[in-house]
Amino acid sequence: MPQYQPYQRFTEADRDKIAGRLRDAFADGRLDQPEFSSRLDKLYAVQTYGELEPLVRDLPPVRTYQTPEVVQDAKPAPAPGQFPERKPDNHPHRRGGAIGGFTGVVLLNVVIWFVIGLGNGGHWPHFWPVWLLIPWAIIALGGLGRRR
Repeated sequence: MPQYQPYQRFTEADRDKIAGRLRDAFADGRLDQPEFSSRLDKLYAVQTYGELEPLVRDLPPVRTYQTPEVVQDAKPAPAPGQFPERKPDNHPHRRGGAIGGFTGVVLLNVVIWFVIGLGNGGHWPHFWPVWLLIPWAIIALGGLGRRR
């Protein structure tokens, strides 16, 4: 990490970082509105590290990345060449997710067809849900060979 001298000019990226620190301090309540505005105005007027340092001297150091607690409690990765233990899927609603959702659509259309027939006094219209049953049957039969 390079050592910065007070007389050296800083970059726009450095200016953006300091502006972010000032915004964070304002959001945390460490700076009030007039002081935040004043420091921000000075930030865009200064050019060297020596002029920049007094703007953030009394603020806490920059927060660094912290690993979330969920990840900290996770088991370490297996050694190379080993595989993690795979737990069986005990969620029956997850099996055949695509076919399960499509089955609901087909059944809904069959019910609508049935209600229309009842509403017409038993004069059933052409069985149009067949156009959904055909792809449903193809999907269902195609998925049988892949199941374990």
